[in-house]
Amino acid sequence: MGASISFDSKYRLVLDTEVECISVNPPGTKVEKTRSVSDKHAKRESESDNESGSGSDNDNDNESGSDNESSSDSDTENKIYTVKITPEIINYIRSYLRKNEFLDEFDLITEIDLDNYDHAPGSALVFNSDSIVYMTNNQTIEAVGEWEYLTPEKEEVKQKSSKSSKSSKSSKSKNNRDDDNQDDHNESRSTYKTKDDELHVSEIEHILKEKFEEYNKGHEFVIHESKNNLLCIKINSVEIVKA
Repeated sequence: MGASISFDSKYRLVLDTEVECISVNPPGTKVEKTRSVSDKHAKRESESDNESGSGSDNDNDNESGSDNESSSDSDTENKIYTVKITPEIINYIRSYLRKNEFLDEFDLITEIDLDNYDHAPGSALVFNSDSIVYMTNNQTIEAVGEWEYLTPEKEEVKQKSSKSSKSSKSSKSKNNRDDDNQDDHNESRSTYKTKDDELHVSEIEHILKEKFEEYNKGHEFVIHESKNNLLCIKINSVEIVKA
C-alpha cells in the first residue's frame, strides 16, 4: 500500500509545473469579424441571384468562402500554449509565490477534509508549510512543512459515538448475542478512523493532484497579465517526500 504520512516528520511537496500563455483577443474582435462574415453572406446571395447561369462556379466560391469563415472564427478563439522559462518569467513566478493570494489558496488546497475517508466529521489533514520556493533546475515548486491532523469538535464526536452505541445495543438485542462482555467492549470503541490509522502518501498525492487540476482548468494561478496575454502556472503532478 505504500508509505503512510508521519506526523513527526518534515515533508516536501514537489509540484511539477509549467507556464502557459493564454492569448486573449481584444474586446470587439469577435463582433467585428462576425459582422464581416454577415456582409459576405449578403453579397454572395446578391451575386447568386444575378449570375444564375454560373452555378458551379458559385458553388466553388461558396465552399472557398466557408473555409475562410471557419478560419476567421478560429482566429477569435483564445490560444493556449506552453512558454519557455526565461529569467523574466522566473521572477514573475517567485514574486507570485510570495503573495498572500497564492499562499491562501495553497493552504486551502492542502487542507484535506477526511469525512469521506471514514474519519469523524470535521476531521482534516493540513499541511503547514514553512517555505515555498521555485526550483529552476527542474522547474518545480517545492513546499517544506509538516502534516497536522485536525480532530473534530469533542461534542460532535461524542454525539456520534452515542448514536453508534445505541445502534449497536439495538442490533445486539435483535440478534440475541451471547457474549455481552465482548459486545460492550466493541461498543466502547470509536466507529471512526483516528490519527493513529494509516493515511497513505499515494492517496494524499492523488487527492492533491485532483484539487490542483481544478485550478488548472480555471487558470487560477495568474503570475502576470498584459493587455492581450495571461501567464499562468499549471501544476502537472504532485509528489510527497520526506525532507
